[in-house]
Amino acid sequence: MQSGLPGAVAVASGPGFRWEGAAGLANVETGDPLTVEHRFRVASVTKVFIATAVLQLVDEGAFALDDDAGPIVADVTVRQLLNHTSGLPNFDDDLVAFFEPYRTNPAHRSELGPRDVLALALERPRLFAPGEGWAYTGSNYQALGLLVEKTTGGTPLREELKGRIFDPLGLGATDLPAETWPVAGLARQYLPADNPLFPAPGPGPVDVTELDLPFNWAGGGIVSSGRDLTRFLQELLGGELLPADLRAEMLRTVPSDWDESDGYGLGIGEVTSLMARRLLIAAPRGATSGSAAIRRSH
Repeated sequence: MQSGLPGAVAVASGPGFRWEGAAGLANVETGDPLTVEHRFRVASVTKVFIATAVLQLVDEGAFALDDDAGPIVADVTVRQLLNHTSGLPNFDDDLVAFFEPYRTNPAHRSELGPRDVLALALERPRLFAPGEGWAYTGSNYQALGLLVEKTTGGTPLREELKGRIFDPLGLGATDLPAETWPVAGLARQYLPADNPLFPAPGPGPVDVTELDLPFNWAGGGIVSSGRDLTRFLQELLGGELLPADLRAEMLRTVPSDWDESDGYGLGIGEVTSLMARRLLIAAPRGATSGSAAIRRSH
């Protein structure tokens, strides 16, 4: 619990096999046990959902992967936004200053919307020329969320995700909340007591459940459950949401030059183990919907 991780949920599924379990607490203060029914913030796994919606629009002919994303960001392609080769910076790299109002009041709400966040990023120098490097930044997915909305005639991103992914797959625990709080069935979220951004007043973990950060939205705003995420990944990698050619594009990686992954596709990362000697997580292109084929997402 001192690590800031008071509980964990695991779901494993494959042909003729399924196992799920939970351990620990959903709420340290009340002692409520964590269950497989609990929802949680999926953070940057959100990007896999956004990339799926974008690729569906590609399949529908709304735009091509290598088209300019000019209506939202000039001089970069849709693909470069998806795989973080656009050169767009984050809108603010001073995390200490950014989190100051949240340290004072965890329920603080920023006045910045997605367009504001992207506009601030676009005012900053590009990290590199498009296609000439790799840098993981939330700005890329803010831009993609706005691109989805513009391309669909202004339909809110939440409604597009519901209509394209959540509802067709029966993901009843999954949502991109229009208003973050309250979210029913959500497990509490904690940081360790010695974290540098939110120093704990005592020895216990710091409850940061109420933090509502302006860069979440298309980059990290979805809530879900272990069961729903398992179903989503099985159907996505099994071919239910994308045709084979676009699924192959999603899984085609570029070098990520990042400690957290060895390659990055379109919203999804590849992770190896044993010092890159063995592929830990693989997603066969011919996998069926029942395959236990999972890649880590960021």
